[in-house]
Amino acid sequence: MSILRLVTKELLLRRWSALLAVSALGATVAAALFFFLLARSNEGETRILQRDMGLNVLILPPGTSLDAYWSQGLAPGSMPVEFLLELEDQGVANRLVPMIKRRHNWQGREVLLTGISGEIFKQGKAMKPVFGRVVEPGSLVLGDEIARLLSLEEGASVELLGRTFGISRVLAPVGDEQDVQVFLDLEDAQSLLDLEGRITEIEALECHCSEEVADPLAALRAELDPLVPGAVIVRREALADARRDQRQLAGRFLQSGFPVIAGLCALLVGALCMLNVRERRAEIGVLRALGKSSGQVAALFLGRAAFLGLLGGAIGVLLGGFLASDLGRVLFETRAGAVNLELDLVLVALFVTPAFAAVASLIPVALAVVQDPVRVLGETS
Repeated sequence: MSILRLVTKELLLRRWSALLAVSALGATVAAALFFFLLARSNEGETRILQRDMGLNVLILPPGTSLDAYWSQGLAPGSMPVEFLLELEDQGVANRLVPMIKRRHNWQGREVLLTGISGEIFKQGKAMKPVFGRVVEPGSLVLGDEIARLLSLEEGASVELLGRTFGISRVLAPVGDEQDVQVFLDLEDAQSLLDLEGRITEIEALECHCSEEVADPLAALRAELDPLVPGAVIVRREALADARRDQRQLAGRFLQSGFPVIAGLCALLVGALCMLNVRERRAEIGVLRALGKSSGQVAALFLGRAAFLGLLGGAIGVLLGGFLASDLGRVLFETRAGAVNLELDLVLVALFVTPAFAAVASLIPVALAVVQDPVRVLGETS
């Protein structure tokens, strides 16, 4: 009789023990996926909520005085747009947003003209935009206060620096300088302000920064300074640290929670396998007396554990994905599809769980294969 047939018959005979093992493994996989998916979704939601507060890295033209920048809200100088190309291959700042900012008196009111382009991703990676303020050429996006003061509404046409623009959107009030900003397409701003091929700042998002990085600003400057010589690198500490702390908190949560769950499951699976070995001592003795090798006996128990692990992994993937998705819709209301179960996670779970179950069964299996068949049969006769 083949090992596969022996495993199948044994599972049918001891179905309640098998069901308990499958349940334990499924619960472990479901809990691991649940924690992982919610932690990853929480990170994504935090990133999206932070976008309206502004990105957390500034790259300013060489020679920019920071006291002047913070007092005026803009850099008086400019830098070549080619700086963006130099920043494509670095690994510390992503979601680069090139801008031009200039103050201008418009219809009797001082406004902050802000030419802006869409996000540019490092290393050419395609990602879903987060910053979200892309302005179509020939149109304006107005802050709430300036629109109110000038009695301007969406859909209206206005003149700005000799050109006619349509107002595509009026932003909701936020209580900062955005309320008096006038956003336009970057190339339109370059043309209107005689700054073709120039930008006045680049905003970006600091990439993952681990606890081992004691000085994140120094790490940023060490990688960016050689690429954009002379540029002033600024890290918005509060925003960047909040994002960094959130990532690390999610990581510590997974690192502390999952090993406990996995350890308890390993103990339970090992204990069930040990009971299975004890129940089958006579059967093991017969198999050994019939000439079955230690390897074949071990294959019987490890095959059983791996098969149960595969079933438990499949059940855990379905249960964990459902729970995370269902709860995610309640927790994360800012973005549809906040919790996504991707194929790579499914494949990892289906591969790792059988291996985990087999490893958890190694000690009972080792005890099974070293039993003396003569002694075992003598004890059970």
